[in-house]
Amino acid sequence: MLKHLFIAATLTCSLQYSQAQTGAAANNVTVVAYVDAESVISAMPEFKQVESDIESYKKILEKQLKADEQALQTFYQSTMQKAQAGQLSPRQQKEAEEKLQKMQQDLQKKAMEAEQQVIAKEGELTKPLYEKFNAALKAVAEANKYNYIVDKKVMLHAGGEDATLKLKTKLGLP
Repeated sequence: MLKHLFIAATLTCSLQYSQAQTGAAANNVTVVAYVDAESVISAMPEFKQVESDIESYKKILEKQLKADEQALQTFYQSTMQKAQAGQLSPRQQKEAEEKLQKMQQDLQKKAMEAEQQVIAKEGELTKPLYEKFNAALKAVAEANKYNYIVDKKVMLHAGGEDATLKLKTKLGLP
């Protein structure tokens, strides 16, 4: 669900550059640290609220889609019963088929729109979380004179300093 958040955090961590000009940087020494962005983000209280809000939003949209699906099902069953009982003329059957097709298309369109709305809502709700994470990441980089901070998941070789605890401390997390 919030994979987008972790991917963005990973990219942010991978590209985080400290602007601090240090003695190490002046001597062309690159200081690299890494963090476990997933553990930091999932420990943030805001994350749990965002996750809960997104789930609630999804349930609302699912309920709306289910109501539309039920209306489609009811119309279909009613139309089939009338057709089997011979109560519909050929023109009425054709109109009912066209209406069913339109209802199905509308339902599919609403389902796609609902997916897009969930993604948009996720982005809206996670933006402050990203901003807080990035600000803390930058502060930790500057305070510890790191040139780069990468996410530990993208490291091919474990080198550098683990700054996860420093980042959690900066965010006030246990």
